[in-house]
Amino acid sequence: MSGAVVYVVQDLSSGEFLCPVDGDVGFTCRFREAGGFSDAEEATQAGVDHCDGPFDVVPVVFVGRMLH
Repeated sequence: MSGAVVYVVQDLSSGEFLCPVDGDVGFTCRFREAGGFSDAEEATQAGVDHCDGPFDVVPVVFVGRMLH
């Protein structure tokens, strides 16, 4: 199984995820709307820049969708 890895940032105080909004960064409670960063350092910097408190950087692997 192979797939693309992206890094998602979750603010631990609110539980919301960073997401793209009109060329900027916003927050969403929906994981599917979260923005994926190409590397962990970029995601960490986004968390530092946009989260007011603790945050997690989580690697997510996207694999091909299964067709039913």
